[in-house]
Amino acid sequence: MIRNIVKQMYLTGIKVFDTCFKHNINDNHVVVFMTFKEDISPIIEALKKEKFQITIIAHPKWIEYAKSLNVDRVINLRNKYVFQQLKAIKTSKTVIIDTYYLLLGSISKHNNQTVIQTWHAAGALKKFGLEDNSIDQSNEQLINNYLSVYHFTDYYLVSSDIMKQIFIDSLDAKEDQILPIGLPRLDKYAEHTQSNQTGKKIALYVPTYRDYTNEIHTIDQKAFEQNCPEYNLITKLHPSINHSESDSRDIQTLVEMADVIITDYSSLSIEASILDKPIIFYCYDEEKYNEMRGLNTYYYEMTKVNKAFNLDALYNLVNEAELNDQIKPMWHQYTTFNATEKLIDFIKKENN
Repeated sequence: MIRNIVKQMYLTGIKVFDTCFKHNINDNHVVVFMTFKEDISPIIEALKKEKFQITIIAHPKWIEYAKSLNVDRVINLRNKYVFQQLKAIKTSKTVIIDTYYLLLGSISKHNNQTVIQTWHAAGALKKFGLEDNSIDQSNEQLINNYLSVYHFTDYYLVSSDIMKQIFIDSLDAKEDQILPIGLPRLDKYAEHTQSNQTGKKIALYVPTYRDYTNEIHTIDQKAFEQNCPEYNLITKLHPSINHSESDSRDIQTLVEMADVIITDYSSLSIEASILDKPIIFYCYDEEKYNEMRGLNTYYYEMTKVNKAFNLDALYNLVNEAELNDQIKPMWHQYTTFNATEKLIDFIKKENN
């Protein structure tokens, strides 16, 4: 209750501040929000080549990285920098976002502005947005707050018709807002340059984030490697979790290196399917997760094979390492590894 009151006060304050900024639009100015750098980095590099003026509004953990990209300006995403954020947004022709940003729900968007949502996943197995089980659907103010943020977006990038429908159902998107050009974060897999140099095969464990519990579940490395002797186990936890067992390398490098991917409700299964690698679903808490957050029908469809509810079953599936060939056709009909180029062409067209 208190959290909702604070959030409402924040939104009201943003609306007041918003009236202080005039709409002096720079057609060459692009604002890029960065919470998930793998989604945003290729876009920034392409914008730089086209001589756009670029402002990055970066999550605090990516400030130094953002500065290393040598763009025109980097602004911290923290609330205390909200005046700088607002000024940048209000003077830009194009805004690119990679997730949900509460700030955007209280800004009056000018008519010539284009807001593009890249999202931060190739697909979705868990329910989110308006379909999230944790959302109080009876709270009209809460729902309106969500919708005000969703409606700030003009276009959504997708790799499949399934993701198009998910955005329509979850974020109240419209059919004509969908850009079926693939995702820039997937372009790097065209060359697939990383390889396993360890001698043994690599099993990569990438569990999703559980925001309803403080428990951090990992797989015991010693026990795993005793039961799956051909493999070394690498664990990569969600970016929001600090844990000694989580590998420090970026997730895409690890996906390329891995011989087997072990996950649960994470969209990394969808991303990894591009590389035609065995994907195993270790879903020890499926019933609980579905109750708390919700799992969509696509999850149940693509996990009819290679799904384990306990460790013994998981070990068996890893040792068998069979390819699940149902995932890739479902989610990658528009993945042609040139999404960044198509997006830049779209932005240039919108600016003319």
